[in-house]
Amino acid sequence: MTDNKIKLNPRNGWLGWWPRQGIRAILDPENARIRVFLGEQASRLKENTKLLDAGAGSRPYRSLFASQDYQSCDMPGGFYKQAHNFECYLHEIPRPDNEYDAVVLTQVLEHVPDPLQVLQEIQRILRPGGRLLLSVPLNAPLHGEPWHFFHFTHYGIQQLAQQSGFRVTDIEKVGGGLWLIGKNLHTGLLKLFKQYDPFRARKRGQNPLLCVMMNLLLLPLYPLAYLPAAYIIRPLFYWLDFADTEKSFTLGYTAVLEKEA
Repeated sequence: MTDNKIKLNPRNGWLGWWPRQGIRAILDPENARIRVFLGEQASRLKENTKLLDAGAGSRPYRSLFASQDYQSCDMPGGFYKQAHNFECYLHEIPRPDNEYDAVVLTQVLEHVPDPLQVLQEIQRILRPGGRLLLSVPLNAPLHGEPWHFFHFTHYGIQQLAQQSGFRVTDIEKVGGGLWLIGKNLHTGLLKLFKQYDPFRARKRGQNPLLCVMMNLLLLPLYPLAYLPAAYIIRPLFYWLDFADTEKSFTLGYTAVLEKEA
């Protein structure tokens, strides 16, 4: 496989000098980019298009598809209490062939043991010409454990698409190395603090007194490192990322995969 077979959207996730979502997007460009991507794709779907939000979790994108016939599903006993139209594992979706015009799959594919099997199942339930609206991470911390198995490159997406009967019609990087640093510096410090949350110590089998002592030890990091990382470095690196033209250290990808008509 060569580069000329994969035409990446040259925008590379860039949301503009002042995004429509404002400071919220500047502090979290990854999720802002995914939301913009889905909003753009929703505007291209006809009204009452039958759409499945697969692995929808808390259904954060429901409002973007207000004009569509929106359904959602998640795994049995999932991480969220949100009600869905049905529950299932994504390699066995209890719906007939050619049921949906579009499927949304955002930040989910890394959590399934067999991504190819899932894409084949989604291809089955899509009508000919139907679209899979996909986002996947390339660089991200462990999350949703133990259901975290893979990260993806655009080469991997293309390979999976070909093997499952899809054609990639659009694929875009989600920012570059400075977005990555801005996110992970803040997230890494936050996760460090959360490891010693005294209010969750007993639930985690930790000694509450040790957690209190670690909080006191880490306390200077909050004003000296966390606050600057969260509210100075993150927004600054959002804008500076414009200079990173290669985007080799991208956070991930958004992509549109189409089932052959």
